[in-house]
Amino acid sequence: MRLVFSLLVIVLLSIPSALFAETKEIISEGTYNMGDGETPSVAESRALIKAKQIALEQAGTYVESYSKVKNITLTQDEIHVLASGLMEVEILDKKRTVVGDGINFWVKIKAKVNPDKMEEMAKRVKEKSVVEDYKRIQEAYEKSQKEIEKLMQQLAEAKDEKRKKNVEANIADSERLFQAYVWSYKGHQYYLNKELDNAIEAYTSAIALNEKDSMAYSGRGVAYREKGLNDKAIDDITKAIRLNPNIAINYISRGIAYDNKGQYDNAIEDYNKAVNMDPNLAWAYNERGLAYAGKGQYDKAIEDYNKAIAFNPNDIIAYCNRGVAYRKKGQYDRAIEDYNKAIAIDPKDAVAYTNRGIAYDYLGSTDKAIGDFRTGCDLGDQKGCKAFRRAETENNFRKK
Repeated sequence: MRLVFSLLVIVLLSIPSALFAETKEIISEGTYNMGDGETPSVAESRALIKAKQIALEQAGTYVESYSKVKNITLTQDEIHVLASGLMEVEILDKKRTVVGDGINFWVKIKAKVNPDKMEEMAKRVKEKSVVEDYKRIQEAYEKSQKEIEKLMQQLAEAKDEKRKKNVEANIADSERLFQAYVWSYKGHQYYLNKELDNAIEAYTSAIALNEKDSMAYSGRGVAYREKGLNDKAIDDITKAIRLNPNIAINYISRGIAYDNKGQYDNAIEDYNKAVNMDPNLAWAYNERGLAYAGKGQYDKAIEDYNKAIAFNPNDIIAYCNRGVAYRKKGQYDRAIEDYNKAIAIDPKDAVAYTNRGIAYDYLGSTDKAIGDFRTGCDLGDQKGCKAFRRAETENNFRKK
């Protein structure tokens, strides 16, 4: 009887995980009434976006529930970005209907949310730039919607042919900017899914339609940077800054590219600009700390990591970075304390285990080092795998 009860408990406890392991399917519809001066292809795109927005609300609810089951801590903004990245859309049906003097476009879609990549992508949306870019893309869409409504009203009120032609020209221009927005949105989704070449192509299409699209330049720049093309990244992000010098995260993004090239002074200059624009930007302090560390100025690096942690006490990356700085200074116990904090926040952070293993190795705690390297390796850190093989080989050799 006890065995049967135990099996029943195990089955019941496994039900939530089993349920959330399944792909979520959402059916939604969107409509848009095309007015004079608008083109059918753009009108259909607007209907499709409305259907996606409705599906995104349900997808967000699913992602939020799944993240709680998996103990993934996400803000509401991060949930929306994650849902948009995971959502795969299939058009089930669409039709056009004449309504009065206009045409009504109707689209029915099936949106799928596959949780398999959710934990991996959740780490990606933790990047400050990813959430901020998503917000700006949404703001651009809302601006586009208000603009087309305003133009439709102006067209309806136009009394003479010249006025009508001017408004129609403005509608055509508004549609071009809207199409650029659609490509930027696609680029953002490709980036979230690590499809960097597709992201670059999408952002390039957005720029072709709107050469003043600062979001597309910054997005393409970040994609170039992740491909290791830091010079191209710097060129694009510099263009984004010229178009809109008031976006602090663009200075951080360019600073990272400079940092990747070993141009630490240029990087620090950009991080300083970001901090001056937003003194509460923890990300900027963290990145500036890395640049100082690159110059061997570990005390300055630690000061910046302290500031990053003060703004965000759950910043795992800042704890790991500060731990590395302490280790470089030979303060191995303090380094281990920081790695312990990082692991307490996220027990699945592979890099924290590997770094703690390195600190234990320096202290001569071989067994603890090997244990951490093994855990880091099991969690997917290749550096941990190499360290584990090396440490275990050396340990076996000493025992002979």
